[in-house]
Amino acid sequence: MSDTPPPLLEAEALWLSCAAEMAAAGKAAVQSLPGSAAGRVDLGQGAGGDRTLQIDRACEDAIHAVLRDRAPFPHRLVSEESGISGQADAPWWVVVDPLDGSLNAKRGLELFGVSIAVADGGTLGDARVGYIEDFRRPRVFSAVKGHGVLSAGSAGETLDPHRFESDVVEMVLLEAGRPDRHDFRFQDLSVLGGPRPSENLRIRQLGSIALSLCYVAVGIADIMVAAVRSRSVDLAAGLLIVSEAGGGAAALVDADILAQPLDLGKRFPFVAWRAGLDGRDVLARARRLGEGLIRP
Repeated sequence: MSDTPPPLLEAEALWLSCAAEMAAAGKAAVQSLPGSAAGRVDLGQGAGGDRTLQIDRACEDAIHAVLRDRAPFPHRLVSEESGISGQADAPWWVVVDPLDGSLNAKRGLELFGVSIAVADGGTLGDARVGYIEDFRRPRVFSAVKGHGVLSAGSAGETLDPHRFESDVVEMVLLEAGRPDRHDFRFQDLSVLGGPRPSENLRIRQLGSIALSLCYVAVGIADIMVAAVRSRSVDLAAGLLIVSEAGGGAAALVDADILAQPLDLGKRFPFVAWRAGLDGRDVLARARRLGEGLIRP
């Protein structure tokens, strides 16, 4: 019996193509803005609760213009800056973080990009298409539910199955917020190394939840722990890519991460792991970090 997945459904292929065009438009719109005074102009509070900068607005406007012109089906849009719009009874949801890692972009630190997911229902678990692109490097990560990871970085790059053969944890990605919102000690993170921690275990913080999830999915990193309450726009595409790569993710509280609604509410911290690791063990170790991981 063949393990080859069936061809993409027409709707999935059309949405994947649309997402690629949306990402290309957003990338072109911000090329001159990272680290610039023009890009840092504060336009007020966005629908997601964070400050909206000119670089965010330029990216979102370009992405939305493509979606308006090229969307293959009626949809409801959930976008970090502008909020929720579109047809309330539409069968498709398009979930967009136009600029994931916007603080990096504001300061000129070159790790940021776009996260686009398309779902056929109102929760994270309903995501069918995920597309994430690094705006400063030629790296695209995409997946379709039931079809695996379709792109895993540079053009033409696919997942290397041998990357997942080891159960040694060597690199852990951390996403944390303001220092005054956390009580854990840095050394407490060593619990994530597990029963066979590498003597080279290291912690890295990239500043982009979406791209961090992609690096876990393809095995560049082993685990990601997000000590922040995360929104669906941050997670929808990345969680699908991790899952289709054979990894997993779970909330660090008593909640089902895939039941999180596709809205702009900040929910709970989480942990994600690559294929080849015992997810139950990773989750148990991450929860040992305790309540100090994130303050109320």
